[in-house]
Amino acid sequence: MRSGFEDWDFFLSLLERGLASESNTGEDAAHIGIAPEPLVEYRTAPASSNVTSMTKRLDLMRFLINKHCDLYAAHLADAILGVEAISMSRLAMWESLMRGDTTVSQAFMTHPTYGDGGMAAAVRLQS
Repeated sequence: MRSGFEDWDFFLSLLERGLASESNTGEDAAHIGIAPEPLVEYRTAPASSNVTSMTKRLDLMRFLINKHCDLYAAHLADAILGVEAISMSRLAMWESLMRGDTTVSQAFMTHPTYGDGGMAAAVRLQS
């Protein structure tokens, strides 16, 4: 995976190995979550793979889903509902922007989202 999403592939692989251990030991061997506050400052540029990979996003996602099919299948409902929740949130954001609420765009540019292309969008908007 040299086109982007290498970290996603890495974390999915970690989860798969942890879940395999969990079934053998009966203990929760792996967990990946979202930190409640930023732990690092991440910089990127318009030419970075983080931004350019967005043109290949669907192909990369198909590759990851096929590679980690059992893991995705086990969490299919949560994944689909998560995408729907993000879509609803984004729709509300765009509606607010269309109504002239500039605080929404300022908040987005200060703290762009990750995993849904928000960070790549913020870089494109800035450049």
